Amino acid sequence: MDVFNAVSYLKCNESDGFIGLSSDYLINACNELFVHISCLFPGLIIHGAVTDDMTVSTLVPIPKGKNTSCTDSSNYRAIALSFVLGKVFDRIVLSRYHDALVSSGFQFGFKQKHSTAMCTFVLREAIKYYNHNRGTVLVDK
Repeated sequence: MDVFNAVSYLKCNESDGFIGLSSDYLINACNELFVHISCLFPGLIIHGAVTDDMTVSTLVPIPKGKNTSCTDSSNYRAIALSFVLGKVFDRIVLSRYHDALVSSGFQFGFKQKHSTAMCTFVLREAIKYYNHNRGTVLVDK
């Protein structure tokens, strides 16, 4: 059931970019494949090893905005396409151990119900506070 539930979180028509395995293959797979995958994952954990395919991501550049120049490389950001079975494995680990996997209160990005906009807000408020109280604000890159 863990594999079935994890696959249900996959989005349709997503490719891993590396070996060409699409999420659709798992979404439309029969239950027998899920049985084999559920035997594979404990083996990876027991032996402490994963296949090379699970450790490789493909970086794909995408434009930062619709109105930006496509000829300027600084107008792109990269997204990582991960191996589809790795996504399933990650989802299972997260669903089983979410209560033990706690991030810092200072982490804003890649966290549910948080965004980097919150971090920007905190920074702006700190700058306002120090400027209002005639303090010095130093920001290091």
